[in-house]
Amino acid sequence: MSMLLTDALAPGTDGTGERARGAHPSGSVATRTAAVIVSDWPLLAARDRDDRAREVQERALREHDDASAGAAAPDPGPRPPVILFDRHRVIHADPAAREAGVTVGMRRRSAQAACPQARVLEADRDHESMLFELVAAAVDTVAAGVDVLRPGILLMSAAGPARHAGGEEVLAERIVDAVADLTGWDCSVGIADGPFAALLAARTGRVVRPGRSADYLAPHPIASLRHAPVGPGWGHRDQAAPAAREKRLDLAEVVDLFQRLGIATLGDLTALPAASVADRFGPDVALLHLLARGLEPAPPAAHRPDQPIEVVRALETPLVRTDQAAFAARPMAEELQMVLRDRGLICTRLRIVARTENGDEMERTWRHDGALSVADVVDRIRWQCDGWITSARLGRAATGAIVAIGLHPVQLMPAGEGAPALWGSAGEAAQRAARAFARAQGLAGEEAVLVPVTVGGRLLAEEVALLPWRTEKPARREGPWPGSLPRPVPATVFREPPLVALLDEAEEGVLVTARGLLSGRPARLVVPAPSRSPSAEALVHTPLVPASTYDVVSHGPPTVLDERWWGPTGHRAARLQLVLAAPASTPAPTPTTTGSGNGPGIAVVVLSRGGTWSVEGIYD
Repeated sequence: MSMLLTDALAPGTDGTGERARGAHPSGSVATRTAAVIVSDWPLLAARDRDDRAREVQERALREHDDASAGAAAPDPGPRPPVILFDRHRVIHADPAAREAGVTVGMRRRSAQAACPQARVLEADRDHESMLFELVAAAVDTVAAGVDVLRPGILLMSAAGPARHAGGEEVLAERIVDAVADLTGWDCSVGIADGPFAALLAARTGRVVRPGRSADYLAPHPIASLRHAPVGPGWGHRDQAAPAAREKRLDLAEVVDLFQRLGIATLGDLTALPAASVADRFGPDVALLHLLARGLEPAPPAAHRPDQPIEVVRALETPLVRTDQAAFAARPMAEELQMVLRDRGLICTRLRIVARTENGDEMERTWRHDGALSVADVVDRIRWQCDGWITSARLGRAATGAIVAIGLHPVQLMPAGEGAPALWGSAGEAAQRAARAFARAQGLAGEEAVLVPVTVGGRLLAEEVALLPWRTEKPARREGPWPGSLPRPVPATVFREPPLVALLDEAEEGVLVTARGLLSGRPARLVVPAPSRSPSAEALVHTPLVPASTYDVVSHGPPTVLDERWWGPTGHRAARLQLVLAAPASTPAPTPTTTGSGNGPGIAVVVLSRGGTWSVEGIYD
């Protein structure tokens, strides 16, 4: 069992680990996350595959040679070093091979010359994914809700499982023991605020107290950014998923650049202003700056349909081999893709559920960077089924043949969230636009680039909020909103409504009584000159001209808005819809006055607060 290290308690914590979210000085929060890492997983998976192949070969030779029948198997002796290659380059090497001089990135010929006695193996991502199901299933015996980030790394929320286990330290120990007992492999567990801190903490088996992730990350060398969760399974909320051949971010190049600039630690990086980092390096490096501060990127805005989306298939022939799973997976993946396309949605997290002939159910959740394609779903079904079918090989109870498979999207987003951006496909053009936005924010501040977001409310100005680019969208405040305008709403809405005067036939101001009645019939709407009311400048480029008077052609009934009447901040207002004629006369003729009363009507919405009228919106 791995030794667990625990940081000193932060103020306000009691050591039970029950706080689900860590507080930070900036006011942001990060989810309490547990990371499970099996070190050198591709190397372990390749060695397992090679050992099985050797066992099958040796068994066949012994059965074929009658003379060796019943003889004891020869002693294999010490295990030679192992080097793992991918496209003739070293991607992993065990300690013995590294001691002989083998390094990651070395060519095949050079690696074999440095360590000629090493076993040379080729990487197989399919086998790595299939075999890692054994580790995920072992963790499932301790805590549910495990997500496979990529083969070798699991992520999960730590709050609920820690409360059930009796503390975060106890949870980590149970996970380590379960993986060792059920698979025979060693793993390490880290718990911290946010995924980046949890991944680094898992490499030393550390539990970082809530609110201490920024302090824990600060002394780490800048090379630790190579472990940042910005690859497959992670993405930007404000960037579409990259194309298959597009490389989003080269962490090695970023680390090398920071080292040449004299940035030696994560603390040195976080000491730089976030706006300056975004301006100089762009949004990808700005995300690394956010992670280094112990925070986490905002998740995509999830969509929850009224009717759940799922594809469940009862198999006529139970699955007992991986090739059978591949044939069954494609029609299911195509059906799921068709359902999502018809509803205008994309899936970024998928739960795969299988039912065996014994009546047991097994499930696993997969993350993905961007929308899951048909090929992505087929691969995950195939990996998953192979892991379940072969799980009995390491001493676990046999699962039995799989008789039914279900696909259940966990995280859905509108298709527009992952569609190509306004500037074309999600490639260099989108990155140039993102850099331009980031530069504008770096020069003029965060408020320099604003995007509209629908949030809901009674008043027109409250229905849409303008938020800085790259900030998380707030949750929509669902109604009902008594007194809100029916659709369509005015095309022009004023953030600060300009003041006007609403008069009756006797040139008296129109008021709305406590019973919601008008004191007189509205006859004229007077728009003051900018010199008398600075807010009149907001009417520039609108049908309403300052220093003009408009005849009221018709009007609707007033709508009383009684907001927060139960508290001291409550106030009353009244809304009135008017149809105005073109200006008939002006208090003081100016060159801005146009029309003679015969022009088309102007539809407006006016708002009364404390006896003062203002223009809330103008219809096209």
